[in-house]
Amino acid sequence: MKPPRAPRTVEHATELLERVSRLDGEAATIAANRDAAIAATNAVADALLVPVIQERTAIAGVLEAWWAKDGKTLLSGKRKTVELGGCVIGTKAASTSLTFTADDFDAALKALQAARWAKPYVSVKYSVDKTATKKALEGKHGEQLRTLGFGTSGGTDVFVLTIVAQAGTVTA
Repeated sequence: MKPPRAPRTVEHATELLERVSRLDGEAATIAANRDAAIAATNAVADALLVPVIQERTAIAGVLEAWWAKDGKTLLSGKRKTVELGGCVIGTKAASTSLTFTADDFDAALKALQAARWAKPYVSVKYSVDKTATKKALEGKHGEQLRTLGFGTSGGTDVFVLTIVAQAGTVTA
């Protein structure tokens, strides 16, 4: 499709804007139909998936109990798993996680900060406060910040073309 000619009159610009409005409406309808189709497909897939997951969960439960009682006899050496029936079954070491009394890591931080020897266990994350720095460019430190390399970009007029939402339409 070749692009339309640039309008030379307000009437021609109005025609193009009305076309943009119709095209945006068509795009919204297509997107809504796609979303509805995806939702319907997901509902069908979920309905088919639920009994599969339920059966697998039930089988895994009885296999876990069997493994704890009899399955370990299949192992040799230091192995903790074995391949059987197209699956790997066994145990593995669970990963550890750091804990602190009552999971209060704010209290943990304070306890570590109070101990001189614990400095390596406390992380400090610094970042530029962009909002404050941008505002400060207009204040007493502005020249110093610009000397350091700070500045702003954007802030120029940007072309806007959106449709006006009307009651009872797809875009509303």
